[in-house]
Amino acid sequence: MSPERTGVLGPRRIVVPVTGVPVDFDALRAACRLARPAKAEVLVITVLEVPRHLPLSANLAEELGGAEETLAELEEMASQLGTKVQTQVLQARDAGPAVVDEARRWDADLVVVGLGAPPRFGEFSLDRMGQELLNRVHCRLIMIREALGDEGQRQAVAAQDTPD
Repeated sequence: MSPERTGVLGPRRIVVPVTGVPVDFDALRAACRLARPAKAEVLVITVLEVPRHLPLSANLAEELGGAEETLAELEEMASQLGTKVQTQVLQARDAGPAVVDEARRWDADLVVVGLGAPPRFGEFSLDRMGQELLNRVHCRLIMIREALGDEGQRQAVAAQDTPD
């Protein structure tokens, strides 16, 4: 790989895992900004976590509908930003390992993920997927956290009406 195609500023393939929270739009916006000049491919994925009492192939029609709706919104936003994205819905027991495995299978060299804010009076802590990505993903990782208000409460900084 040539030096200009390495690192965060020259990715070839970017994976953006989403969970349907407002900060997902910020993560995708950042991925699109990095992808455009590098002409990188972007894969937006969401994982439907299958309860252990059900088979992995269980029909999760209700959850699938919500996931597809979220992916469609994100795909539309990426299109407005001038970036074509691929989308994918996975079913797994745990989202974190599924995202790590898919990023490796897809040969991603960057993962961009949005994280929620900590509880109002708590300290920030990563959810299971965030911990899994931080500990196991094979490539570079960018984590984007929601902005905190003056009292440490959630303040979404999701997609605005402007393209950038």
